[in-house]
This record gives sequence, structure tokens and C-alpha cells, in this order.
Amino acid sequence: MERVFCGFRVGMVLGLPVFFASILPADAAVDVQCGELAPVSGGHCAVTPGTDGTLLLQGDVLAPFLIYRGGAVLIDAAGEISCVGCGCSAPDATVVRCPETVISPGLINGYDHITFNQNLPAQDTGERYEQRHDYRAGLRGHTQIITVGSASPNQIRWNELRHLMAGTTSASSSGGQAGLIRNLDNNANQGLGLTAHRRQTFPLGDNAGLQLSAGCGYPDIDTSTDIAAFSAYLPIIAEGIDAVARNEFLCASDQGGAGSQNLIQSHTAIGKGLGLKRDDFALMAAQGTGLIWSPRSNLRLYGDTARIGNAEGVELALGTDWIVSGSMNMLRELRCADDFNRDYLDERLSQRQLWAMATSNAANLTATGSRIGRLSQGYVADIAIFDASVRSDYAAILQADPEDVVLVMRAGEVLFGEATTVDAINGGGVCESVTVCGGARALCLQSEIGMPLADLQAAQSPGVYQLFYCAEPDDEPSCVPSRASSVNGSTIYTGIPTTNDSDGDGIANGVDNCPTVFNPIRPLDNGVQPDANTNGIGDDCEPWATPLLFKDGFES
Repeated sequence: MERVFCGFRVGMVLGLPVFFASILPADAAVDVQCGELAPVSGGHCAVTPGTDGTLLLQGDVLAPFLIYRGGAVLIDAAGEISCVGCGCSAPDATVVRCPETVISPGLINGYDHITFNQNLPAQDTGERYEQRHDYRAGLRGHTQIITVGSASPNQIRWNELRHLMAGTTSASSSGGQAGLIRNLDNNANQGLGLTAHRRQTFPLGDNAGLQLSAGCGYPDIDTSTDIAAFSAYLPIIAEGIDAVARNEFLCASDQGGAGSQNLIQSHTAIGKGLGLKRDDFALMAAQGTGLIWSPRSNLRLYGDTARIGNAEGVELALGTDWIVSGSMNMLRELRCADDFNRDYLDERLSQRQLWAMATSNAANLTATGSRIGRLSQGYVADIAIFDASVRSDYAAILQADPEDVVLVMRAGEVLFGEATTVDAINGGGVCESVTVCGGARALCLQSEIGMPLADLQAAQSPGVYQLFYCAEPDDEPSCVPSRASSVNGSTIYTGIPTTNDSDGDGIANGVDNCPTVFNPIRPLDNGVQPDANTNGIGDDCEPWATPLLFKDGFES
């Protein structure tokens, strides 16, 4: 099947048939040289007003499998993408020329508890937990982390604005308000017209704190029938690093004996998943089940994270979790994931993979991949533009700071960005001025929520976490793994690599079965580093038979 994009037939891409392009490895992106954009002065973009309500964005376009250098995205008056590539044009469009930028789909937060984000980051005393009820209820001798839920509508709007100003346009947020970012677990989806997915914080009905290391006597495990009607099912499973956490997966995958259920299905995406083993990931891959990774929150609470080295064939997305132990926005979560990938995963993931985890993969796992998450013809124009003058391509997003967010739009409507650009596109005077890390920005808040920024800020509690920080955010949880005590033979470590311990996991290189990838012994491992096939190579270092593939091909 061929499809025409801006005059290109994508049945062939640089001589490659589309079926081949659709199975390119995840780190493959073909450069297409469209031309060099003329420089601008006084900002990142120059705007030439048009007359027909269409927008033509120009910059380096991050399209599926392609980077169009000096390319363009044409957005029609209804807020949909009508062209992506080199040949896009419309004689009466407003042209937004942004050299030295990357044009990306708006970021998608795969998992957030936005009704808790009025809290502050929990103080880090060095205590680490083994399973989530340890910190939720102070079980097994642990200290409870006290949080307050049920954020007010204006507290939620503040939290959504924090995400929007960092380039996020959608989230699976477990509650939200109209305007600003799309709340994908709400049936409205703010115009997408798609069925909402099902969020499930306690798929086993164990919210009272039941901890079982064997058997499936949980109060109320979801069933296949319960989840069949939903477009996607996002349960938190195996949050922790001991046998209690692993048992959740066994009982949710029909492996735990009497009472277990089969929730590991093609429309399921597990949140957390720290307590998974290599065979568990293999089952997920076979069933088409995804994983939503929240590394910062994982590391803060448990000193460890989901074993990404075992995730061959599993589609991965990113989520911030919540501000109590996670990231304040998706840029900080991407920074954590990028740093952890470099420092502790031996760069198992490519920069393109990490970016896709916050765009197309997150859309796929929230059942919105037919409408958002990609810059392709027919998709909704949820778009974020980032400064690429210092860092290029995907790195411009993975390592972005608040001042690097140039423009953010939802369905073609500009909501935030560089003041001169926003005012030129919107006609001036309709958005209010804000200063972000020394840069003049404009925020179109009144049209979204019916109040100016000053009124929204006045509705927050004293000491509320700020919308942005120009340096490292206050009391931000660390992405350096550490555990100071041993449980059931688990490893003690600081996460600081040394000459004798290259991956900082507390196991000397000479006896570490995976010395280049962080793989300490967890409490669930019973004192031994995992090596499922007993070949002497740790599970986290086993080569993948095929590179991790993506579902964002040209025909998707």
C-alpha cells in the first residue's frame, strides 16, 4: 500500500520499500535534507502572517523514522497535520520559520497521579523500600510517606500548566481539568474522540495494604472480562523489588495458582514493574503488553528500577508518576532516563528510543496512537518546538531546560512559547507575558481556563512547587541508585561507579555477571544475580536477538 505525504510516495523511502522501513531498528532515523533555513534575529523563530488560518512550521522535523532537515509541518485550519516533509507549502499560510530548532510531537506523560501533585517532594532520609505498601502504610518497620490527595480543580490546573510549559500536551493523569493538556483517561480526550483507557492503581484490590509473597488471596483481582471493554488497560503491577511485588505479577498473569487472572494482554501496559524477571518480560513481549517506566520515582523509593535490559520486544513509555518521588515534568523524567541509560544501562537505549517513549510509544500504550504522538498526515497537531542550537535532534529534547521550550500547541492552537512568536501567530494581546529563566514567554491561559496566571497562583497553597526551575528543581529526587541495607541477601550500593565496580551496583567487576549494566541483587533474587539461562551472562547483559522495534512506521 502506498500513501502520499506532501508529494512523496512512502511506498519507497530512499529506495527502500516501506515494509523494510517499518522494521528499521529503533535507533535508525534517515536524514532527509530539505534545505537550509534563513537565520532569524532576536529569537528562535520569525513569523510571516498569512490569511487562511493554516500554519506552516519550519525547522528540523522529527517525523517517524525520518529527520527532515529544514523541513516543514503544515497544519490546517482545523488543527490537523496535512503535510510533513520537504515539499509542504500553502500560499496563504502563516509561516513560522524556526532554524536551529527541532519540531516534535508534543510530549505525552504515560502515567501521572496529578491529583497528588500539590504535594512537595518527600524528604529523602536514605530509607529505601521493598514494596509499595511499605511507604504507603509504613509496613514491615518502614516509615510511612504522608501525602494528601484530592487536589482542587485549580491545583490540578497548576499541575497541568507545569507540564504544558515543559512541552507536554497529553497525559494519562488519573484525573484532570478541561483545557491545557489532554487527559487521556477521560472520555472527552479534549477533542480526540477516542474511548478513554482504564487506569487501575490497585488491580488486585489490595489498597488496604495486603502483602502476599505467595498465593492469590487478594481482595478483588481484575478479570479479563473487567478489562475487555477498555481501549487500553494501565494497571500498577509489581511495584517493588521483593517476592511480594513479584507475586502481584504471577497473580495477574495466570501463574499464581487458584484465583489468579490473565491481565497480561495486548492492550495492557504495566506501570512500575520493578519486580519483573526476564521470563516475565518475555511473556509480556509475546502478549504485546507494554511497560510504562518511571525511573526517577523507582530510584527514589526503592533504589532500583525496572530491569530495562530484559525488556526485549516490550514497548516502553515514560511517565512521571507523581511529584512526591518522581519528576515535576516530562523533561525532567527524560533527563533522568537519559542519564540513567548512559551511566547505568551501558546505553542500551538509543536517544531516539527514549524520545519515542515520550511520544509515539506513550500514544500507543494509551490507545491514542491513531491521533497523536507522531508528526504525520492526518494526525492532530499537538506539537512542541525546542531550541537545538546547542544540542541537536533528540538530545535537544532529552537534555532540554525550561528556556529551551520555544513553542507548544495543542491541535494547532498555540498555548505557550517565545513571546514574539506567540504574539505574531495569535495576533498579539491575547496571551499574557511571563519570564522563564530570563527569556520572554507568552502564556495563553485566559482562553483555556478563564483566569490569568496571577489568579491561578493565588489559588495555590503557600510554598507550592513552582511551574519551572532554572537550575535543578528544589529537593528533586535523585536518579542515582542507592540502598544502604540488605534484605534477603540483596546488595548494598551507593550507585557511584568505581574502577572496581564499573556500574555502581555494589558488586565488584570480577564477580559481577553483568559488570557494564546496573544489576544489583534484589530481595526477590534470593542472594544471587539473575542468570535465567545459566550461561554466566547476567540477564541484564544478554544481547537482544533483534533490536527493540517501534510501531510508528509510515503506515501507522
